[in-house]
Amino acid sequence: MKKWMTVLSIATAASVLQLAALPAQAASPAVPDAPSLVVGIVVDQMRPDLVYRYWDKLGDDGLRRLIGQGFTFTHMHFDYMPTSTGPGHAGVFTGTTPSVHGIMGNGWYVRDLGRSINVISVPGHQGVGARPGGENNKGPSNLLTTTLGDELRLHTNMRSRVIGISRKDRAAMMMTGHLGDAYWYEGATGNFVTSSFYRESLPQWLDNFNSQDIAQTYLAQVWDTLLPIETYTESISDANAWENIYADQTEPVFPHDLPTRVREHGAGPGLLSSTPFADQLLTDFAIAAINGEQLGQRGVTDLLAIGYSAIDSIGHAYGPASVETQDAYLRLDRYLATLLNHLDSSLGEDEYLVFLTSDHGVVHVPGYLEELGIPGGYYDAVAGYSGLGSHLQDSYGADLLEGFSNFDIFLDRKQITALGLDLGQVQQQAARYMLGVQGVAGALTAETLTNNQFDRDIRAIVQNGFHQQRSGDLIVWLSPQMLPQRSSGSDHGSPWSYDRHAPMYWYGKNIPVGESSAAVFIRDIASTVATFLRSPLPSGNTGNPMNEHMRRP
Repeated sequence: MKKWMTVLSIATAASVLQLAALPAQAASPAVPDAPSLVVGIVVDQMRPDLVYRYWDKLGDDGLRRLIGQGFTFTHMHFDYMPTSTGPGHAGVFTGTTPSVHGIMGNGWYVRDLGRSINVISVPGHQGVGARPGGENNKGPSNLLTTTLGDELRLHTNMRSRVIGISRKDRAAMMMTGHLGDAYWYEGATGNFVTSSFYRESLPQWLDNFNSQDIAQTYLAQVWDTLLPIETYTESISDANAWENIYADQTEPVFPHDLPTRVREHGAGPGLLSSTPFADQLLTDFAIAAINGEQLGQRGVTDLLAIGYSAIDSIGHAYGPASVETQDAYLRLDRYLATLLNHLDSSLGEDEYLVFLTSDHGVVHVPGYLEELGIPGGYYDAVAGYSGLGSHLQDSYGADLLEGFSNFDIFLDRKQITALGLDLGQVQQQAARYMLGVQGVAGALTAETLTNNQFDRDIRAIVQNGFHQQRSGDLIVWLSPQMLPQRSSGSDHGSPWSYDRHAPMYWYGKNIPVGESSAAVFIRDIASTVATFLRSPLPSGNTGNPMNEHMRRP
C-alpha cells in the first residue's frame, strides 16, 4: 500500500512540475490592457452627413484624425422616440432606451403631481458654486438605471474618477449618473457649478478655473466666420427667411456682434451658449478637469464624459444648412484637435480611448424644404390637443383630457373610472381622432403598447420610448419633415432617419483603423466600453457590444 502511494505521489509531483513549466498564457489567455482614461464625447444635434459635407474644410487633427486613424460605424441609429437631449445622453451611458431608463424627454407630465417636471427635477438639493438660490433641486434621480460610470466606480471600489461636463445640466447628469461628479455651465454667472447631490463644495481646481472668468473673454469678441464667408459654399445663403434675428440685427447674418448684445441689450453670460465659443470654453474646462483630477494618471481607469451643445443651440436658431451651423462644426473640429493633442501630451498617444457620438439629429427647416417642393410643414400641437378634448367631450359628455407632453397625451383616468368607461376603448377613440389630424402620421395607445411586442418599423421605435409607469395613454408621431409650430430654425424629436442617424467614431487604445456599415444602435455603446474595461454592464443594459466589429486583423 505504501509503495503504491509513493508511486502515486511521484506521478502527481511530476504532473505538477509539467503544469508549472507551461507558459502562463496557455492556462490564462492574456487580455488587452484597459485604457487609462475613457473620454466619451456627445455632440448635441450632430448629423454625421454634415461631417462629410464639410470634409474639405476640416483640419487634420480633429474629426479627420478620429475617422482616419480610428474606427467608424456608418449605420449608427437611435431606436426610440422622442429623440431629444435627456434620453439621448442617458441612452449613450446606460445602454438602454426610455422604456427601461425612464428618461422620457427633457421633461414630462407626471400624473401624481398633476404637472410636468424637468428631467433633472429632484427636490431637496442645492446648487454648489452657483449664484444665491440658483441651480437648486437638481439631480439625476429620475434616471432609473445605473450608468457606465456608476458601474465603473462600483467595479473599482470607487477608485475610478467619473466626471461629466456640459453646458447643459441635464446632459452632464445623464452622462455621469449617480456616483460620479457632474458639472455644468450656469448662464447667469458664467461659472461651472454642480448640485449638492454630488458634493458639498467645488474642488479647488474648479474654483481656480471659475476665477479666471473665461466666459467674459469669449463674450468680448465678435463671432465672425472662421474662414472667409464666400468659401462656405456647402451652406445656403447667409441671409434667408428661416433663421432667428437678434435685437441688434436687421438680418440674421454674420458678423454676430456679441459685445454689442452684452453692452446695449443686456445679454449676460448665457449668450455664450448660442455661439461656438461655448464649446471652446467647455474644451478649456475639460483640459482643466484632466489636469486637476489627474484623470488617467493614477493607475486606474477613469471616465470623462463631455457634452458639447453649441451646435444644438445654433441649429435650433438657424437650421442645419446655415452658415452658422457650418462655422460651428469647423470650430468644433479645431477644439477636438486641441483636446486630442492635450491627451497625447498628458497621457500618451496609446493610453486613452475616445468615442464620439450624438444625442439626436435634426431636420432641415420645413419652410426651406417646402420652398424646394419637399412635403413638410408645421403642426399646431395645442390646436390638436384642444380638438381632441372637444371630440371626447362630444363623445362621452365629459372633459377626459389631463395633460400632454412631448408626443404623449394623458387621459383623466379617475374621470374615466367614475363614468364607468373602458379605458382601452377611450384610448382607441382618441387614437382614431388623432389619426385624422393634419400632420399626424400615427398613434398607438398605451394598452396596445403594453399588450403587444413590436420588433420592426416605427411601432418598435415608439415602443422603445414607452415606459409603462411614465408614458401617456396615447403616443402620436408626426409625418416626415413636420415640426411642432415654430417661426424659424429647426427642431428634433421624431422617429425619422434625420433625427435618429448618429455619428459613431472610436479612437485610441485597442481601436484598429476601419469602418463598418453594420446596423448598430446608441444603446450598444455602453456595453462596448464595458467590454473594453472588463467592467459590469449598466443595470438596465439592453444593447450589444460592438467589439467584434473592431477586431484587429
